[in-house]
Amino acid sequence: MSIDAAISQCPVFQGVPLTRARALLAGGQQRTIATGEILIDEGLPNEHLHLVLSGRLRVMLPINESRFRTVHLADLEMGALTGEYSAFDQRPASARVSAVETTVLLSQRAHAFTAALDQDPETAKHVYRNLLELLIERLRATDAEAEVIIPV
Repeated sequence: MSIDAAISQCPVFQGVPLTRARALLAGGQQRTIATGEILIDEGLPNEHLHLVLSGRLRVMLPINESRFRTVHLADLEMGALTGEYSAFDQRPASARVSAVETTVLLSQRAHAFTAALDQDPETAKHVYRNLLELLIERLRATDAEAEVIIPV
């Protein structure tokens, strides 16, 4: 449940010295959520980034008036970051994130995280590049899934 171990496994912090990554997360609060507890819910505001220190979270699209079944998107373990979409674009969350097992997180307000990035442009360059690469990877995976469903 080491913060340093989670930072070193987090793709967003690759290439960022550990001391600088710790500084970005300095205002974060450690918290524990129980199995089944919802951390982020689709359609609701979210103002936090969450770094998984231990445990496991599930990202899904729940059943709703236009979705007849739950869609499993990902499972997140130590070193994963979640909440980044809604935290950065300040729009409602695009998915539900809940605990599959008791999970310990480091939760940081998005505005504090971005303010810390503004104070350290060299670190910001790495973090934003890593976020972009992560988002591109997710988009490519979605494209590949769509191609299986709807052949070109």
